[in-house]
Amino acid sequence: MTYPRLALLVAAACVPVPVAMAGEMPADRYIVHFSDRVSAAAARHPRVSHARSTRIAQPVHVRTLAAGGEVFDVHGLDPGVLASMAGVIDIEEDRIVTPAGRLTTLWHRQWYMHDPRVGIDAEVAWRYTKGAGSVVAVLDTGIAPHPQLVGQLLPGYDFVSDAAAARDGDGRDANPADEGDWSDAGECGSSTASESSWHGTHVAGLVAARSPDGRGMLGVAPEAKVIPVRVMGKCGGRLSDVADAIVWASGGELPGVPAIARRADVINLSLRTPGACGTALATAIGQARSRGVAVVAAAGNDGIRASAVSPSNCAGVVSVNALARDGSMAWYSNHGDGVTLAAPGGSLTTFGADDILSTVDGGKRGSEGRPLLKYYAGTSMAAPQVSALVALMRSADPAIGVEAITRQLVDNARPLPGPCPKGCGAGLMDAGATVDAVVEDRGKP
Repeated sequence: MTYPRLALLVAAACVPVPVAMAGEMPADRYIVHFSDRVSAAAARHPRVSHARSTRIAQPVHVRTLAAGGEVFDVHGLDPGVLASMAGVIDIEEDRIVTPAGRLTTLWHRQWYMHDPRVGIDAEVAWRYTKGAGSVVAVLDTGIAPHPQLVGQLLPGYDFVSDAAAARDGDGRDANPADEGDWSDAGECGSSTASESSWHGTHVAGLVAARSPDGRGMLGVAPEAKVIPVRVMGKCGGRLSDVADAIVWASGGELPGVPAIARRADVINLSLRTPGACGTALATAIGQARSRGVAVVAAAGNDGIRASAVSPSNCAGVVSVNALARDGSMAWYSNHGDGVTLAAPGGSLTTFGADDILSTVDGGKRGSEGRPLLKYYAGTSMAAPQVSALVALMRSADPAIGVEAITRQLVDNARPLPGPCPKGCGAGLMDAGATVDAVVEDRGKP
């Protein structure tokens, strides 16, 4: 899905305004960037006479983004009206982001952790560290209670600003609980109903699940901590909420939101939206990296070029695509030059015997407090394995920088065990070799 741009002349500049294609959910919110603070303030508080205001509808200012940009709701107006505001230099749709992918099946082994051909060699990395002292922010659907995540969670936040989508009776708040992302037929642009995915809980488990009784599954960094950050609810989430959440999770300031107690070492984004990386996401990610926080994103499950999907196509992001059980590129995975490296994502076969196991809730709609383990497949499952590896790297060397993290991931990836003619980056992530290299380089000038 792509968004064509309608060129509208404003003063001496041509400001593109993205519009939805026929058949897509109509665009209603836009992120507008201004050349200066005065213009932004004037747009937030337009001076309109009473007589005129009774005749002409105006875009409604929603909020100011932490990384810059003003969110406006056009509520049925021609979005071209935004381009008529003084000082506008860029307009981007406040697009809907959705989970990068998950489909369910069950299996009883974590082949992706230890398979000699396709596994990530987690046990080799664990000779040095299991992630103690490191923190992963999971920006996703929130978190549901699960015994394998007890003691693994730090205080998070709910950034879903739409109360209806949040399903918790309000907008943003300090409770990142997953209220369920189920939908009925005819909702969310789909003709069929869907059950709640518990996507964020699955991703969190892949990062840091523990098994004190020895009977459950293990995350790739079982001694790391997870900050659950809710950015998606019913029908997905807003790009503007994701951008603000990235700023917060990386230690930035947001008006009205308490500062994070301990910023993340790495942010996991198992979510996607079509199109180029917009200014809001690019700025938020750039700020996160400037604070020393790595950003890992799923390449997406559209079977297209990864460069056509954000945030995996944003500058500086570690973009992860998925391998199937046989070591070849998974048939659903995005691919191409924009991919940094690959990780196991599952085969998504009829019986689902070769997919990725992790934690979920048993509720079909809301949480039922019935914890389960399920197998999902997708680049959403591949990305948190890489995020967890970054946590292992930061545990082994807390001073390692974001550029060095990417370099080590790339330099120590293994040759692909199967074919990937369309491009899978540097190869298969290798937790053992990567942590070995970080430990060896630690302390070197």
